[in-house]
Amino acid sequence: MTAQPVLKTDLVQTQLVKPCLVSSELNREPSRELNKELKKSTQSKFSKAAASYNAHANVQKHAASDLFALIKPGFNKNMLCVDLGAGPLVNTHTLQSMFASVIAMDLSLNMLQSSDLTAPKICADMDNLPLQANSVDVIYSNFAVQWSANFSALMQSLYSILKPGGQAYISTVVEGSLNEIKTAFAALDSNSHINTFNSELYINQSVQNAGFTINSAKKRIYTDEYTTPLKAIASIKAIGATTQNHTNTRQGLLTKSALQKVCSAYPLINNKACVSYHVVLLSLQKSD
Repeated sequence: MTAQPVLKTDLVQTQLVKPCLVSSELNREPSRELNKELKKSTQSKFSKAAASYNAHANVQKHAASDLFALIKPGFNKNMLCVDLGAGPLVNTHTLQSMFASVIAMDLSLNMLQSSDLTAPKICADMDNLPLQANSVDVIYSNFAVQWSANFSALMQSLYSILKPGGQAYISTVVEGSLNEIKTAFAALDSNSHINTFNSELYINQSVQNAGFTINSAKKRIYTDEYTTPLKAIASIKAIGATTQNHTNTRQGLLTKSALQKVCSAYPLINNKACVSYHVVLLSLQKSD
């Protein structure tokens, strides 16, 4: 398929997508506009992390494997799948072996361009999906939807773009994640230094309110180990996950003494600095 720009907004460009899938109208709710700066920050940080993402996304790879396991064999392979939050297309190749057509979508153009994999690509905001209703068979999204500005609204959008009987396979980070980093920074000040993640209960309520049937909902805790607290803290920057989705945020860079204080307070397990992610894995279905 010939590459062609088919949509451009003030935040992102959309490329390489079948024109029949592109909605002619984008939602422009005031709440979305208020999150514009946050979206730009998220886009920038993930773009800067494009080169280092694959080398550091260990937890994401484990979650992706567990998410793939939820896709039962024997399904109709002649389907269109959207890899939502595809990043550098680390899971798109596997999806291509499972489905006839796979579109990779991500907020970061750098992430999409960092992969040589041949696949249609859309650079777009998941909270402003440029896809028509009832146009997609399967949605696969690993470690991405926690960056949505409105998870509940996102689930309603995903339900809308799926065809009747369509499937969604989603992993999302939930509250309890990055507690080690939160504990370490508490020794410095009372500001928040990590993202606020949704609760497991809110996740389940949101997908049900959107109309989805939950075929499976599993919680997993994935942990990375590092030799020093400094490397543990740097790990979330290496994958672009340092955007903070709240206002109680400390501004500016840490001084050397402040960073030393944080590292000294980092909780160690067997002399290892761990970074844990609490993740919910979902297998969802739209009604026929």
